[in-house]
Formats: sequence, C-alpha cells, structure tokens
Amino acid sequence: MGGQTLMKAWQVFLICIAFSAIVFATPVRPPYDNVKPPSMSLPAGYELAISALGSATNQFHCVSATISTDFGAPGWFFSFCTTNQPPKYKWVTVEFSGKVHVEDILLR
Repeated sequence: MGGQTLMKAWQVFLICIAFSAIVFATPVRPPYDNVKPPSMSLPAGYELAISALGSATNQFHCVSATISTDFGAPGWFFSFCTTNQPPKYKWVTVEFSGKVHVEDILLR
C-alpha cells in the first residue's frame, strides 16, 4: 500500500513539473505602446473585421474595439455580440499586417 501511495505522489509531482514548464515557457508579450500611433487606422481594421464576418454581420454588432498584443502581433481586437438570448459572441483580431482571425466564443 505504501509503495502505491509513493508512486501516485511521484506521478502528481511529475505532472506539476510538466505543467509548470508549459506555463512558464509561454512567451509573455509586452502590451502595445500607446504612445505610438497604430500603423492601421480603426476604420480600416473595422472594415477588414466586417469582411471576415461576412453574412454574420446581419446578426452581430460591434460592442468594443481596442489595440492588443494578447493574441500575437499588434492589431485591432473587436468584440461582436448578437441581440438574441442567450447572446453569442465573436472575437475578431486584425493584425496591423492585415491578417485576420475570427473566433466563436461560448460563454456559459
């Protein structure tokens, strides 16, 4: 019985070490320097975000826009929401290079 307990403790220890390595290996991106003007205007970023949503723009409206580095290269981060209940959300990131990412967000 004591050997099994020791083995489980060892496994938990190794899992904790592996998890810590993954967490600390994740690169930390510095926040966007607000002193620098963005290399893409807000209207240009919004136009790309709307284009990426396509026909979903009939159901979603923009509720926020900000500059972020949280998802990779600096760019515009837009949040879209439906008026339906329960509401649905989409996040659209538009990097200053023009690359666009769309994420469906499930909130419960």
